Amino acid sequence: MNTNHTATDPALVLDILAQLFASGSSLANGLAAVGHHLPGCQPLTSVANQLLLGVSWDEAWEQAREARHLDQLANELQFVHTSAVPSAHMLTTAATALRANRKRLAEQLAQELAIRLVLPTGICMLPSFILLGIVPMVLALLPG
Repeated sequence: MNTNHTATDPALVLDILAQLFASGSSLANGLAAVGHHLPGCQPLTSVANQLLLGVSWDEAWEQAREARHLDQLANELQFVHTSAVPSAHMLTTAATALRANRKRLAEQLAQELAIRLVLPTGICMLPSFILLGIVPMVLALLPG
């Protein structure tokens, strides 16, 4: 597999396939077009050729599943293949769900980071607060 290219977002690939389906393209032809034109999706041309030859879904995707983004794409497209209904709306909904899940995960990670940063910030600020705020006030209250 060629790793020189960056991986294309599976949600973008689903949106492009949805538009190809809306224009009358088949699943195999859509996969071939996406594999030929999008960076990181070159294994999809092999998947498309194998599907056109009648190879089973799992065997066709066997090598392409090595890339995480293509494995995710295979999972989303499997229902379209088995139902033989290239539904553009179904793929657009799946792309929207992938984006929503990614956004939810990013928000969760940001919240966890905020929680992890509270303790180090407190450890750094507490000694300086004591030395600059409490100690001078206590020294000022002492007689003498």
